[in-house]
Amino acid sequence: MIVSGLTLLPKAQQTTHLILVFGWLFLITTIGITALMWYYYQKIKSTRYDQPFTKQTWWTMLIGFIAMVAVNNGTIPFMHTTGNANVDALTSVFQTIGIFMLPYALFLGPIMEELLFRGFLMNWFFPGTPIISIGLSAILFGLMHGATDPIYFISKALLGLILAIVYYRTHNIKSNIALHMLNNITAGFTIF
Repeated sequence: MIVSGLTLLPKAQQTTHLILVFGWLFLITTIGITALMWYYYQKIKSTRYDQPFTKQTWWTMLIGFIAMVAVNNGTIPFMHTTGNANVDALTSVFQTIGIFMLPYALFLGPIMEELLFRGFLMNWFFPGTPIISIGLSAILFGLMHGATDPIYFISKALLGLILAIVYYRTHNIKSNIALHMLNNITAGFTIF
């Protein structure tokens, strides 16, 4: 109905209205998926991963952040600027729905990814064998982000490894979410 009503508008206004419609739909959908993921995470998480923030949590996060900065600064010079499927897809979506992608890239994406790769994966698969659980989380995180570019894959697998270790050490998914958001925000500064 909305889309058919747009045909009455001039072409430029049709495009603007379609971007607004799809942008809001994208944002509302990702908020809904994130809320569902958070709800289910609360139901499945091990009591081991329900610890409050402590001084050790903050130190672990600081060390994790320093390691993430080192990985990013060490691998960025070797990455392909074009031809990377993950980067090209994000750039395309940014160009299409613009500002609606920002809350996803900076906030919703990190929450969803941490719930998926650390929260669900590390609680469901090999929870009694942390080395396998951490390694699997890191490899899958790397593959999801950069299966076509070996350097990008290594970079993201290392970031996934850092985040998995932080989750295992702090026993708190919120520490991972904060670190992941911080990583994406600092990456945004290098792009702009």
